[in-house]
Amino acid sequence: MTVNAYSLTRMIALTFLTTTLSLMAGCSGGYYTANVNGEKKVYRIGDQGAKTLVYEVDQHGKTTIHDADDPMAKRQVAAQELAAELSAKKAEQLEELSRAPKRQVNDPIYVDLAPAVLDEQMQKAERAKGAVAEQIRNEFVTDPIIKLLDRSQTQSGLLKPHASAAADVEVSPKVSIKEAYGIDRKTGKPSKMLAVVFEATITSQVPPATYNVSESGHVLKNLEVSKRFAKQVKQVILEKIGPNIPAH
Repeated sequence: MTVNAYSLTRMIALTFLTTTLSLMAGCSGGYYTANVNGEKKVYRIGDQGAKTLVYEVDQHGKTTIHDADDPMAKRQVAAQELAAELSAKKAEQLEELSRAPKRQVNDPIYVDLAPAVLDEQMQKAERAKGAVAEQIRNEFVTDPIIKLLDRSQTQSGLLKPHASAAADVEVSPKVSIKEAYGIDRKTGKPSKMLAVVFEATITSQVPPATYNVSESGHVLKNLEVSKRFAKQVKQVILEKIGPNIPAH
């Protein structure tokens, strides 16, 4: 028992010494970052634990270098220069796009409409697989400006893609069924109902833009809800994105 107790004491002492040395090594030549009131300050920790301010970043993202020879400061400067270069290139591209000829009012807009993603409840309620996606798609096929790219050449009745056109706009719809509260028209009292919710993320690469739309209503009126939803999507494509699309 005496030997075991001695060994245990020695192990504890060695562990404490190792931990202390590790902490000292971590402080020596290391860095410490302080975030105060939205400002970031990076310090270098010296051998004796003294702190030296290397650089700081204010609330507006402006960096002030206090020790230009420090490796951490050099990395910060390099990162800043790269960010500035990328920002300048993006601004140049946007400037070029702004000067490029735009599509005419009656020119087609090619849209990639992804199949709707359904939540578990909506999957159970769907009368046939793909019915909801087809229901949404049908709201666009007769539009004189919006031309849907065909994701499946084997499906009948879908518009074929333009020979040389890539998608101007991508639409990713999502449909779900959720519990909602409303006012019962007969009683005038709050009541719980099942609502169908149509959502979509609408993206354009040129010009870069992202929009989100949603429409909801009683689950038994899902056809009406899908029509209102499609109308919202069309408005975004035709009125917000369309005027800035470059000419094909």
